[in-house]
Amino acid sequence: MTADEIMEILENPTYIGLLLCIVSGKNYSMAISRTLKKKQPTVTEQLRHLEKAGLIRSLKRKKAQCYEINWELLFSAFYNIVKDLLDLREENFSKEDIKVAKQIKERYLHEIVPQDLFKGFLKEYFSALQELGGKRKGFSEIVLAFLSAIDELKEPSWKKLCKGFRIDQNSLSFLALVAKFEMQAVEYIALTAYLNSPNGGNVEKSQ
Repeated sequence: MTADEIMEILENPTYIGLLLCIVSGKNYSMAISRTLKKKQPTVTEQLRHLEKAGLIRSLKRKKAQCYEINWELLFSAFYNIVKDLLDLREENFSKEDIKVAKQIKERYLHEIVPQDLFKGFLKEYFSALQELGGKRKGFSEIVLAFLSAIDELKEPSWKKLCKGFRIDQNSLSFLALVAKFEMQAVEYIALTAYLNSPNGGNVEKSQ
């Protein structure tokens, strides 16, 4: 499959649900079907499609066919999303920010967002999603939400994150702010523009 076809699969919340199940340890069709409350033949067919795309690999068969994530391919998609984001918003950057973004893209993106960090996040994300419910997201939206959430961390958690994974704080903070801007900028500008308009916030005039 082409890179575009793989990204199309990753943007489908149905397939993301299966991938998250496998990340959580529920890595065979019956366990996945029970967790997601889906028919097993449907899950089996979707697993075949994920395997064909190279996003999962079949393990040595025991009683049931089990699967593992192809992390190399998934992280390739992850880092491409981040690089595309930095390219997209470059026109909004200062000269200094452009230098930081270039350094992040070309030298050490994998050090700023370590693979073990995102793997751990995905496992807990699936648990939280199962417990709290909510909108099922595509992969790009999950990546942006993950980075945006980093900007919301309280100082103790922030220090634990950067120290534990030996992450450059300035680079990670920059990346989190860019993701947060991407998630909220259009909506924020639209809302403030409305509130600052002649009819903004005035129910009588707007009716």
